[in-house]
Amino acid sequence: MDAALGELLSLDDKVVLVTGGATGIGEGIARLLASAGARVVIGDLDDDGAAKVAAEIGGTAVHLDVTSFASAEAAVAACVAAHGGLDVLVNNAGSYRDAGGIIDQSLESWRRSIEVNLASVFNCSKPAARRMVDQGRGGGIVNIASVDGLMPCLGTAYDSAKAGVIQFTKSLALDLAPHQIRVNAIAPGHIAVPTLAKMRSGELPPVWPGSSVPTGLMGPLMAQRAQNIPLGHSGEPLDIAKAALFLLSDLGSYVTGHTIVVDGGWLLV
Repeated sequence: MDAALGELLSLDDKVVLVTGGATGIGEGIARLLASAGARVVIGDLDDDGAAKVAAEIGGTAVHLDVTSFASAEAAVAACVAAHGGLDVLVNNAGSYRDAGGIIDQSLESWRRSIEVNLASVFNCSKPAARRMVDQGRGGGIVNIASVDGLMPCLGTAYDSAKAGVIQFTKSLALDLAPHQIRVNAIAPGHIAVPTLAKMRSGELPPVWPGSSVPTGLMGPLMAQRAQNIPLGHSGEPLDIAKAALFLLSDLGSYVTGHTIVVDGGWLLV
């Protein structure tokens, strides 16, 4: 490889906080960014899982509940204490546990989905942005949205939250541009992650309970749509990690406020 191209991909000595990095897409991102030279901090509720991944990639782990602003502030402070600063935030943590149609969804379930999937992005972005501004050397934020934020699929709460992440990304990108902090999002399609495998095996309950009232979001239309991937297969966490590396490295140095769709063409049909 040409040395100049390697420099474009390098994240040497960048301090990166990945939320929800103990498994799935977050783990994939943490591993690839560490391979690119970043000092990765994994923030997760799963302390053991975060510590395991951190040990394997030469990073560190911190307990993080993204629904708590105080916990997010503490995680950023821990990054600074351990590594002297913070250059990159990846807002990956989220959950589709509260997906489903509006007939069955409770108000508490709606609120929980918004808290986990949208409010959490604000909770982590604010203290991270404050630190990056104070440092005066720019920075990067990548928010993991979803194709569900572009086309309804999993439920009114989840879809609305992910659409909110996409708009928040645009707003935050404009807000932080004077400080050379680039903010972008990635909208994954169907990605093979351990949670989905556990649902299929029965180890975890399904996203759509069998007793659900049939609706447009809880019927055959969505089941059929889920099979329509033009490239013919699901993605892997590494596919999302590659997009994150592009956005956070110098390869994406003039990109801000955008959402990159990584879905094998799913939104095309």
